[in-house]
Amino acid sequence: MIKQHSFEPRVGKAQLFFGICYSLIVLISLMLALYVKLNEQGEPYMQYFMAVLFALLALKSFYLYQRVKKLIAAGQPAQAEFLSCESVRGITVVRARTEVAGYGPIEFEQRLAGVRLADEIKRVLAERKQDKLPCLIIGGNSRHPRAMLTIATDHGRLKPESLDL
Repeated sequence: MIKQHSFEPRVGKAQLFFGICYSLIVLISLMLALYVKLNEQGEPYMQYFMAVLFALLALKSFYLYQRVKKLIAAGQPAQAEFLSCESVRGITVVRARTEVAGYGPIEFEQRLAGVRLADEIKRVLAERKQDKLPCLIIGGNSRHPRAMLTIATDHGRLKPESLDL
């Protein structure tokens, strides 16, 4: 249930990368089609097919990237109750719970790169005597709201100011 309410913004960045790769494949397919056409080796139907196929994939990827950007921009800032923080195989998993108006409480998790982050987050929260974390509620008015923590890191180190409420 925790993963169902977690929002992962890196999916959008991955789709942007794939969209750029697919666009390059479209260009290569069109250059190959031009090469086949100029050398009179027949009609480049296969190259046209590949260009159309990868153009559709590129459009889908760019659409998903834009959708993720819009969801983040329309997100509602909130506070989440800190539940747990542990390191698992080089990744820090932070779990939290927040209340969504009209839906109820949701539990979600955020995955961050680095093993030391778990200790840093716990230490900073203990020093500040803080049990809340800043979060963003995505799609709060929809049937299936999601949330993400707005914890920032820099080269695997926690930015303590990102935990300010």
